[in-house]
Amino acid sequence: MQLNIPRVVRNWEYAPSIQPSIELHKYIKNGYGRRFISQDSAPYWSEAFAAFGLKPMYIEPKFQNMTANHFLDGAFTHVHKDHAPTGFVHTRCNVMLKKPLIGGNPILDGEHVEVGVNDMWLCLASLEEHASEPVQGGERIMFSFGGLVSTEQIERILA
Repeated sequence: MQLNIPRVVRNWEYAPSIQPSIELHKYIKNGYGRRFISQDSAPYWSEAFAAFGLKPMYIEPKFQNMTANHFLDGAFTHVHKDHAPTGFVHTRCNVMLKKPLIGGNPILDGEHVEVGVNDMWLCLASLEEHASEPVQGGERIMFSFGGLVSTEQIERILA
């Protein structure tokens, strides 16, 4: 999906302030070598979406905001789309907090997007297929701000 805004914010200013949960026993396993933990609020939620010129109406209700961790070699996120209610787009502002030696980049509608630590990227999770490259030589830790953005706002950023 082509956007008329940059897809990635390099070295996002708030990224160093985001702290993933260290309570590993509270993480939910989510496939081979993957786990996540959700939270209903997150510092810098509004700032994350504002970096892309967006203002969500609600926090995404299913996964909310979350820390996602791929911790075993070969772990990856499968290709999928997420649900959104009529009139909204399930939108995610994802920040790479830790990256393995190889892999871990997002794949958005088949395009591999190169991101580094502290970079933030926009995923229109209910409109585009998304996944991640398998990790090798370390773990991937990502924080994901989740929101429901009106379709009108999203139409303004589509090329």
